[in-house]
Amino acid sequence: MKKLCNLAILGCLFSISIHAQTPEFPLSPDADYRQGSLLFTQKAYTAAHTLLSRYLTHSDEHRQEAEYMLTCIAYAQQDADVISRLETYLTTYPDTPHRHSLEAMLGSSYYLAGDYDTAVALLSSSNLEQLPTGERDKLTYQMAVSYYLTGNFREAAAWFEVLRTVDASCARSCAYYLGSIAYAQDNYAATIREYETFCDEGGALQHPDEYKLGMAYFQTKDYRQAATELLKATAYNDELTQSAYWHLGLAYLQLPENDRTKARMAFQQAAALDTDAGIKEQAAYNYAMCLYDTSFSAFGEAITVFERFLNEFPRSVYADRVNNHLMDVYLNTHSYEAALQSINRIKQPDQRVLEIKQNILLQLGTQAFAGGDFTRAIAYLGQAINAESNRKLTAEAYYWRAEAHYRTDQLPQATTDYTHYLNLTPPSAVNALVYYNLGYIAFRQTDYYRARTRLEQYVRSERDHPQSLADAYNRLGDCYLMTRDFSRANNAYAQAESFNTGVGDYSFFQMALVAGLQKDYAGKINLLNRLIGKFPASPYVTDAMYEKGRAYVLMDNRQQAGKTFEELLQRYPVAPVARKAAAEIGLLHYQANEYEQAIAAYKRVIERYPGSDEAKLALQDLQSIYIDTDRVDEYAQWTAEQPAGMRLNVNEQDSLTYVAAERIYARGQKEQAAASLQRYLQSFPEGAFALNAHYYLMRMANERKDYDAVLTHSAALIAYPDSPYAEEALLVRATVQYDQKQYADALTTYEQLREKASTDTNRILAEIGMLRAAFLTDAHTATIKAADYLLAETNLTPEQTNEARYCRAKAYLSEGNTQAALSDLTTLAQDTRNSFGAEARYLIAELSYRDRSYDAAEKELLSFIEVSTPHTYWLARGFLLLSDVYMAKGDTLDARQYLLSLRQNYSEKNDGIQDMITNQLNKLNAKP
Repeated sequence: MKKLCNLAILGCLFSISIHAQTPEFPLSPDADYRQGSLLFTQKAYTAAHTLLSRYLTHSDEHRQEAEYMLTCIAYAQQDADVISRLETYLTTYPDTPHRHSLEAMLGSSYYLAGDYDTAVALLSSSNLEQLPTGERDKLTYQMAVSYYLTGNFREAAAWFEVLRTVDASCARSCAYYLGSIAYAQDNYAATIREYETFCDEGGALQHPDEYKLGMAYFQTKDYRQAATELLKATAYNDELTQSAYWHLGLAYLQLPENDRTKARMAFQQAAALDTDAGIKEQAAYNYAMCLYDTSFSAFGEAITVFERFLNEFPRSVYADRVNNHLMDVYLNTHSYEAALQSINRIKQPDQRVLEIKQNILLQLGTQAFAGGDFTRAIAYLGQAINAESNRKLTAEAYYWRAEAHYRTDQLPQATTDYTHYLNLTPPSAVNALVYYNLGYIAFRQTDYYRARTRLEQYVRSERDHPQSLADAYNRLGDCYLMTRDFSRANNAYAQAESFNTGVGDYSFFQMALVAGLQKDYAGKINLLNRLIGKFPASPYVTDAMYEKGRAYVLMDNRQQAGKTFEELLQRYPVAPVARKAAAEIGLLHYQANEYEQAIAAYKRVIERYPGSDEAKLALQDLQSIYIDTDRVDEYAQWTAEQPAGMRLNVNEQDSLTYVAAERIYARGQKEQAAASLQRYLQSFPEGAFALNAHYYLMRMANERKDYDAVLTHSAALIAYPDSPYAEEALLVRATVQYDQKQYADALTTYEQLREKASTDTNRILAEIGMLRAAFLTDAHTATIKAADYLLAETNLTPEQTNEARYCRAKAYLSEGNTQAALSDLTTLAQDTRNSFGAEARYLIAELSYRDRSYDAAEKELLSFIEVSTPHTYWLARGFLLLSDVYMAKGDTLDARQYLLSLRQNYSEKNDGIQDMITNQLNKLNAKP
């Protein structure tokens, strides 16, 4: 029985041992104490706490030791009342043998509670060496940190140095604190060493420490590394960030490449923060100076920054210097509107300011001129002329206003302004093109003697523009020709052709006409053959062939004349001179009494070119032939068989009805004339004057903007493509279709007009229309073709040339022909004053970016930003793309700076740029 009892006791003890965490059956106070003590040593604190607490409710024999263990458990579990329990125990049992360890625990508890002064006092007075190694090192670390946080860097550094030699696990943390201590002690080399060790061990510096490391590099004059680290410390809007930006800007200026662009952006960000007024003033001044030194003012910020500085820091020691520099900024900025607004705020401008204002108005005028906005250019240049502060500026303003008047066909005003320019400019400094333009104006006004004088001045003065010289010699030839000075005319045309600039076809043609006027028909034919052989695609080829035929006629070489006219008809059946050639063939046969051939030829003229003067003359001769050959019935039958629009028999009612309507039109009674002509068409839809009626109705409908009627009547006219009204009908019809956004139809009509055009003006209008309509319908091949046509012309304006290159480049890009596109874009990018050039500069950089040529894209964009443009949308897109470039290169910090700078300086709110900036910044912030 006794064995059984012992076995039962052993079983209970075994059970207690197994279930030590949750004792269920109390045995005795002593058993609770023993079991609780055992569990305490095994660190089973929850179960131990239960047993020891129960023990103290039944016994006091081992109270001091039991309470010690419970206090230790409270420390181990970091109970909320651990400090009071430790202090109570030490007060209750002052002679406890555990005093050193309990005081160490109390010091650690104060450390964890953030009371570092008390913690360091307790921990430093404790005998930590008596503690187990792990506990000792932990408390030593807490003591070192407490020394650091209470400003006792010497003691902290000593203990951190000890710790990292005895405990490798805390070496990284020790390096961090030693680095921070070194920075506080101005030991920047040690700061760098310790922080780098911390980072090498896998540590991540926080915002204040990033700043310290950057400043340590700055103080040791390692400005490149300083810039790298300080840039990392700019993620917050606090005082450290402001200081980091300020020193970042200084670091950029100290680098060998003296990166003023990045310095400018850093100073800008420092000046935007209000945490330290002193730094804000210094940064604002340096920001202004960077803008001044680099003449940078992409969005007009230079003037804004200088004005803001003077307003915010009127008593600054830099105020006078900034005020003086502001005058230079007015002159150097590309943001002329901002400069003008700033100057207009000056209440009492002195002479220098007035001259600057005149210069700015001049720049605004020429900028508008370069962008093709001639009306705006004239307005600005007029203001510059009225300013009259500087004779040279006034003369230049007269010149550019004359150019703008000339481009808008205001010839008298252009002449007046050119004349003022000449009066204000020394002869040695005169722009020779003024003589050229004055000559052209006089020529267009048929004042050939004055035109000749001006053009002679031009060719004597010009040396650098062979294209203009060749054209001027041609116009000189025309002037001599119009004044019957054939010898000089011939010499001038020959001189023009010698430049070999592409206008030689006109020179040859005119020399041929001179030869004809001098009755040198063989010489005329020779010159025309040279024209046709050298310039087979020339628009003068058809006229040359016709004149060649006429020369043969005058030489009484009927066979060769007929052969030449027939060749013209076969090769160029729709050319305006083709109907003349057809009529000439009929006349040649008629004069030779070759009646059958004459009848066939005249019928061809009448059927192919209805309504033309040639058709009317052919009809008269045809009628005479039939009468002469006694075949009147045959003639009558043939005329009756002619289709609508080609009726040749005119009855009295038909004629009288039309003539009445035409007379009403001639009196200017448009509404009544339109009604009368409509009645005529209703009565005689196939009348002899139907085409005439449709023509007048089309013109009147166009005047009153009845576009449906325009399309109806123009369609009736172009149904007879060789009628004398077809060319104008095509032009009017294409214009209406384009204006009504019927771009595909307009493209077709413009193409027909180009084939039909009898003048350079109409041909160029057709090609411009083709270009725009094709571009707007994404007809890339047609766009390229139209641009090729235009760029082959010799008398395009710069604006037309730029538009053609731009549309062709965009079409090439859409077709994936990057190299061809780049050729046009590179040419356009040379002048960013117009929108085509600005966008081209951006697109060139974008192509490099897409090709992952990030360095090339960066170089192009930085150059674009430096050159600037009045078209700030594309400059802003350039900033955004530059941010993309830096992101692609892994330089997210610089990417962010360009976005922040753009956000602060770009004022337009409704073009999507601000949203793009926000999206880009969000992408950057989300980047790991």
